[in-house]
Amino acid sequence: MTTRTPLGTAIWEADRHLDTLEAALQDWQTAPAANLADLETDREKLRILDQLLFRFNKLQDALGLRLVPATLAALSEPFEDWPMIDRLNRLEKLGYLDVDDWLRWRETRNRLAHDYPDHPETRFAAIEAAIATARDLANAYRAWRAKLHP
Repeated sequence: MTTRTPLGTAIWEADRHLDTLEAALQDWQTAPAANLADLETDREKLRILDQLLFRFNKLQDALGLRLVPATLAALSEPFEDWPMIDRLNRLEKLGYLDVDDWLRWRETRNRLAHDYPDHPETRFAAIEAAIATARDLANAYRAWRAKLHP
């Protein structure tokens, strides 16, 4: 049995979500939906989108719940009593992330949580924003991970 550090565990978890997210992004790029009607009538596109959005959420969770505290702990930062925004600000100062990007990822996620059955254009615009944001999140995590790799 291998003993992992909190940082190693956080990276392992985030890597799993990143790999699947990037595969879903690539599949989506190969055959994107043109509109909501196209998406809702194509089971394969819907499956790809579901996987993409699920892993987008899971990667965000892994970063926020695991990687943020594990990174700060590995850097010997006294973060335990800090609110999340202070943790993010410190990581930004250390060059690991951009707080404005983080807040944009959260806003995109929140928009996805709301369904607008009478506004298909709004729903599809939220999906398109989430796909673009998922790409940004993946890139940001890769850069963050590169700084952490011993």
